[in-house]
Amino acid sequence: MSTADDLLNSIQTADTAPTLAELIAQHPHLARRTAQRLIAQMIERGQVTAIGEGRARRYLSTDTRAETSVPDAGTDTFPSYIPLSADSQDILAYIDQPVEARTPVGYQREFLDAYRPNETWYLSEPLRRQLRKMGLTADVGAPAGTYSRAIQNRLLIDLSWASSHLEGNTYSRLDTRELIEHGKAARGKAAIETQMILNHKTAIELLVENINEAEFNRYTLMNLHSALAENLLPNPADEGRIRQHAVDIGKSVYRPLSTSQQIEDALHTLLDKANRIGDPFEQSFFMMVHLPYLQPFADINKRTSRLAANLPLFRANLCPLTFLDVPEQAYSRATLGVY
Repeated sequence: MSTADDLLNSIQTADTAPTLAELIAQHPHLARRTAQRLIAQMIERGQVTAIGEGRARRYLSTDTRAETSVPDAGTDTFPSYIPLSADSQDILAYIDQPVEARTPVGYQREFLDAYRPNETWYLSEPLRRQLRKMGLTADVGAPAGTYSRAIQNRLLIDLSWASSHLEGNTYSRLDTRELIEHGKAARGKAAIETQMILNHKTAIELLVENINEAEFNRYTLMNLHSALAENLLPNPADEGRIRQHAVDIGKSVYRPLSTSQQIEDALHTLLDKANRIGDPFEQSFFMMVHLPYLQPFADINKRTSRLAANLPLFRANLCPLTFLDVPEQAYSRATLGVY
């Protein structure tokens, strides 16, 4: 094998995602700068993704990440390499208690009512400025959706795979590419997993191709959920409609609203506030927080929120959220923390 193939094989076959130092130790003939250049090329080609910063940065094969782990990722705990504030550590400690040790809580409408678009901020000004710097593309200033259309093929694969992976889908990224590009379902996978990937593809295309009409309104949201939910819900009538019954949240003592009229009213307020937020990153994060918290649908709320969170980024020609580097344990615990 060539040096590049050697290096890639080491990343693909590692039990835990290796650091640069660990890779160089395995390949002592390889100069550090050469290894950095080869890994950068792999990242550019989509073969490898990086998690962490500085010397703690680790490298994962994008085609085998469902089976490859970083330290702590193989257990049901929050990844230790992600820094947390003191408040976040307190929340994490609380939700890591047994369910019976936590106090049951219902939907807190004042959490939504207290938010004032363009006055209240979940993301600080320095963080929004940093995100904009990171997310800028050459198409900023071009007609809405120019960038998302330009990268649509890769977006369909990356976002469909990563968002499904957060739901426990065992398709690899390579399997996902074969399904999306060639219509080939992976062998040995449940039909529900294949359907989940295809539904993501349909929903992403719906947003990208209708970017000039799509906004945070009931019509867009119901269509988005309907696309993501097709053939995945026990009652097909629940696809693209407000929840008609109470639901429980796994691993949580949170109980969402139970009556459809209350849900309808809160959703109307949620969408109205989302539409009035001027900053696309704040707008995106607002949807990521409030839509799953409300649980307006019988299921598939988080998937809907992840795709809805991309709408303002698509419109502004900013880099989209693909969730490729988001560990499931971090995402699920952050969501439970809100609940």
